[in-house]
Order: sequence, then C-alpha cells, then structure tokens
Amino acid sequence: MQKILIRNYNPYLFSFPVAILMMVGLVFPLVLFSQAPKPNKYWVEFTDKNNSPWCTCRPAEFLSARALERRARAGIAVVENDLPVNPGYVNALKINGVRVHSTSRWLNAAAVVADSAGAASLKKLPFVKKVEYIGRHIPAKNPPNRPSKKRAPVKAYPKPEGGGALGYAGLQNSLLELPALYAAGHRGDGIWVAVMDGGFTNVDTLPFFDSVALQGRLFPGWDFVERDGAVYEGAQHGTSVLSVMAANMPGYFVGGAPDATYFLLKTEDTAGEYPIEESNWIAGAEWADSIGADIINASLGYTHFNDTTLNHRYAKLDGRSAIGSKGATIAATKGMIICNSAGNEGEGSWRYIGVPADAPGLIAVGAVDYEGKRASFSSFGPTPDGRIKPDLVAPGDQVVTAGGLGVQLGLSSGTSLASPMLAGGLAALWSAFPEKTAGEILDAVFAAADQSESPDNERGFGMPNLADAWLQLGGYYSYTTTGKPGHFFAFDRDKGELTFLVFSDLPVSGNHLELRDVLGQKFEGIVSRFSKNEISTLKISGLDNIPPGAYQLVLRDGQKAERLAGLVWR
Repeated sequence: MQKILIRNYNPYLFSFPVAILMMVGLVFPLVLFSQAPKPNKYWVEFTDKNNSPWCTCRPAEFLSARALERRARAGIAVVENDLPVNPGYVNALKINGVRVHSTSRWLNAAAVVADSAGAASLKKLPFVKKVEYIGRHIPAKNPPNRPSKKRAPVKAYPKPEGGGALGYAGLQNSLLELPALYAAGHRGDGIWVAVMDGGFTNVDTLPFFDSVALQGRLFPGWDFVERDGAVYEGAQHGTSVLSVMAANMPGYFVGGAPDATYFLLKTEDTAGEYPIEESNWIAGAEWADSIGADIINASLGYTHFNDTTLNHRYAKLDGRSAIGSKGATIAATKGMIICNSAGNEGEGSWRYIGVPADAPGLIAVGAVDYEGKRASFSSFGPTPDGRIKPDLVAPGDQVVTAGGLGVQLGLSSGTSLASPMLAGGLAALWSAFPEKTAGEILDAVFAAADQSESPDNERGFGMPNLADAWLQLGGYYSYTTTGKPGHFFAFDRDKGELTFLVFSDLPVSGNHLELRDVLGQKFEGIVSRFSKNEISTLKISGLDNIPPGAYQLVLRDGQKAERLAGLVWR
C-alpha cells in the first residue's frame, strides 16, 4: 500500500481534491513513499536447551538461595524447565531488526518485536520450533525509570467510630476470619508476595503504604511491559489490589497481611489487550520464582483481544493450550501459592473463567458478597476438561480499597479484589507456620472452606475460614463454660503465651489464675497479666513446655474457684 504525502500544503486547502487545486494554478509536488512495515510481537518457541551454559547441577547461578530453600522444603527438584533459555539461541534471534522483548525458561521460548519479514526469517532458524503472532507492538508511553517520590508519612487521619483496629477493612477481613490470626500475632511477617498488575500509581506516596515502605518491605520489581524499573505508574488498579493486602493505617484501614514483604511487577499493558500480556505474566511469575517469592497475586485474566482473531475459545481453556495457562501450570509446581482472579464474566456472554485461571494448581479466586453469596459478575467453571473452577472464593463485591489521593478510600468490585483478599489472608496464615509448604497450607485452607465437602462451579470449594485452617495446621483455641464467644484465645509458639481478648466484663484484675490438667493438677510457672481497655486483654505466659492436651483455666478469688475456660491444643 502507498501513501501520498503533499509537502508544504495549506491546511485549509488540503481537504480539497488535488485535481481542483491544480486547475486554479496551485501546484504541489507529489512524493510517493512506501509505508514502513509495522512491527508486531511474536512468540518464538525453541526446540531444545542443548549446549546451554546453564546446568541443573549449579542452580544457584539462576535461582536465589531463598528460592532453592523453598523448593528443598517441599522436595521440589530443579529440572530442565528451570534452566534459562540458551543465550546463544536468544542472540541468534536478533536478525533483520528483531528485538527480544522477554524470554521464558519454563516454556523455552521468547517474545520478540519484529515486522513480518523478520518474523518469517526466524522460522528458518534450525533451533526454532514455532513462531506465532501474539499482538501489535505498542511503543512505550511512559518515561523510563521515573524516580520514586519523596514519602511524607501521615500520622493523623480520620478513623470510623466503632471501627476497631482494622477500621473500614474490619468487615471484609472478618469474612475470612483474619482477626483471629492477627490476635495470634500473624500478619504476614516473613512472607514474600509478588503482585502482578498493570501499574501501581502513587503507591510511592500514599500513606496507606508508609509502614511497608519505611520498614523496607516494598520493592518495585520490574516493568515487563515497557522494560524498565518504573512501576509506580500506568494504572490505579494495582494500587487498589495492593491496598487490600499491604495497607496499614491502624483504626482506619488495614490490609490482609500488613507485615508481609511485597514486590511490584507490571505485566499488564493498559494500552491494549493482546496475548503478549500472557507472556508478560509468565515472565513476571518466573522472576518472582527466581527471587524466592512465596505467593503470587495476579488480578488479571484474558479471553478476548483487540485483534479478535486471537480470541480464546472456551474449549481450549484446559490449562495446556493458551500460552499463559501453560506457564501458570508450571508456576504452580514450583512451591509457590498462585492466586489469580477467576474473571468477571458471570453476567456476560462468555460466562466462564479466563486465562490463566484455567491452569491446574493455580488458585482461581471467585468473588462473593458480604453474605458469602457468589457475586453476580463472578465467572463460572468448570474447565472444558471437567475440573472445578473457581477453586475458592473471597470477598469481592463492594470491597473497601485505597483511593488515588491522600487517605481517600473507595469501594471496588471484581474478582480482581477477591484474589488479593485471599492472597493476603494466605500470607497471614503462612506466617504462622513458615516451615510448612505451599501444599500443606493449601490442604488446610481447602479443608476449612465452607463447601469443602460439596464443591461446585459457582463458588468452587467455597470461602475458607482461615482461623479454622490455622487450627488444623497446629494452632490453638479455647471454649468458654457458657459456650458463648466471650473470649478469643491465641498462642504464640515463640513466646509461649496465651492471649485472651476479653469482650465481657470479667472480674480478672486482682485475682489469681491457675492452669490445671484434666485430672485437676495445677501447672506451675505461669504468669498472668491483665490490661483493662475497651476490649481487655488477658495474657498468660510461661507455657513453653506444656505438652499437647486439654487444660482448664481456673480463676481463684480467695476460697472461690471458677472455671474460666477449657483449653485444647495439639
């Protein structure tokens, strides 16, 4: 196709036919130019990893010590798909103007930018198995490596009346029974969470993230779209997603795992929808795996594209067909927990989950409302090969999230919020048992879900009670003599301490507490402390050496003895 360019034209006359202009004596030189071929993005798969400088016998060259430790704990071997792509193959792709956008060690492939001629030349290389068009190339629109802005911590902020320690996040966090974990001191400490999204606008300035940033637990990872280190741009979506996990403004808004460590990865191209974003998803997941992340949250999904010839078909959502699904299936075998939004097509013509939510082993998270019912927009399963999807559900309808400025809050709906709600809860749970594997954590979570015995393709295995999962993994609990939830009990294994949150007006102060076994024998060496407040706290320490079993906590006041609670731990 040719384009006619008229140089030195009058913009007011340009709309008239050239023939008319020439009739009145206005002659313009006409110059013909061939339109330059437009670059696109292609997925290039290699035949093998032969003659690679990498070796599974030297994994420390491409996986961090933390990543290797996580795998060793789960008995996961380093295998060939962990090896980086042969660098000789990658360098050989750079012919005829071809540029490498990213590589995938798991799928032994590369995403490249090339025109049609360059892509055709790649097919002739002996080590190239397949070259597949995956979308239009969209030039970078943001300046590279925008420096982080100066953070000015906010100390005074409004708090809702009667909102409690979690503020406006109290209700949504309580639906997953997270307050029980918080009372036990488990808020995600030591757990690394990678968050993949379309950008994290203003996270470097918003006060919701002062705590995680100033304590050195917030890291801008990489922008896999524009190939630079700038992630605090592009989209507010990632900011909202991060807020329900990492925010920490006590009494105002507290996320699911405010003590976890977060890595921010930009994989979604907000300028267009093409399968190249699936390759970005894989690149981000491989990066997260290599540094030693424990949990990945990706509030992303793909079904339809700007180029409709690339649209997915439901029949291919089997975890083995789409590029993103194949990568996610492998990601789920590396000892991490992968949470991905199920999709918001429940009311649409598509109806079903998207890519990569179809991947086996990945936790596709559906959304429920505040009554625990499936949100109308939440996508359905099953996969075409008959697997239950979504896997689990979490609050995702009218969820409170951080706003775009200052201490603003907003309400958002979507499985994009349900996924980080669950991911934050899992980070808090895993921090209670850091020695456990991802599989052990998930086994307990699925068993504690409200449809564990009768899963369906609307809510999967249901919404998990993370306090119950904590108990199943080895947590501790109590019951009162009346059977009413008057007290909550937590046990800190490091400090050997029981903590009761006392909601009723018990006459504890000035009295003496005893711990007795089932035979009535007194356990010596305990120390009790009682703090009177709106919600009083009773702490009992000196329990480091108590064996598993059943005990009674007895309140003695002079000659009167009253059984306060029965304690069971295992």
